[in-house]
Amino acid sequence: MKTSLLLTIALATAFSAPVLAQGAGATLRIDSGSAMVSTGGEFATAASGTQVRSGARIMLAEGSSATLVYPNGCTQPMRSAGVYGVPATCVAAGGAGGSNAAATAGVDLGGAAIISGVAVLGAAGLASMDDVDYVAPPPVSR
Repeated sequence: MKTSLLLTIALATAFSAPVLAQGAGATLRIDSGSAMVSTGGEFATAASGTQVRSGARIMLAEGSSATLVYPNGCTQPMRSAGVYGVPATCVAAGGAGGSNAAATAGVDLGGAAIISGVAVLGAAGLASMDDVDYVAPPPVSR
């Protein structure tokens, strides 16, 4: 039925929104020293708690350290001076303390959820294609 297909689409959309929002960025936590952030232009001083979007760059001064904290709880430490890119998903080093186990194993849960949602929608669409009332064929005359 069309109602079940619409319900399936509505539920898939509701549950995929948080997954898509997950790739929006991370929170910068400055552990020591100072950090600067660039979103394509010049670097500007950043405070701990600053929201940084994926694709931004973070510059740590000499003797500074910081951590990117993602909405799913995964963390990506930055322990030395340099310029770091902000990836869309957490790519914490294996065995890093405080990181999400799925992220250190290389599993992209957001991507898996999106693929699963598409598969469910496809299956629901195929199942609803047969939702046509049965019409008996006319009798055969002899």
